[in-house]
Amino acid sequence: MARRIFRIVIVIAIALGIYLFVSKDSYSKTFLIATASIDFLALSLGIHGLIAHSLRPSSKGELITYPLLMWVLWALLFLGFVFFIIPVYCPDFLLEL
Repeated sequence: MARRIFRIVIVIAIALGIYLFVSKDSYSKTFLIATASIDFLALSLGIHGLIAHSLRPSSKGELITYPLLMWVLWALLFLGFVFFIIPVYCPDFLLEL
């Protein structure tokens, strides 16, 4: 049941991202950045939850390696969001605030 909920969260986050990309000209930059940030948090929540509930406790290994790997995954998602996704929504968002 938990994996189904996280899959639904991922689908909603992807649908919201597509909607924002299609209608990005009708919203302000501040709204786009805030909504895209919330969308990123929902997507990362879904991905982490899906991975966490898909692994068996014996396959998670040591107690320290699993959280480190999840942090590395989140850091890579965040870097992709900041340097690839946000510039698509707002090409010059750092220049005009």
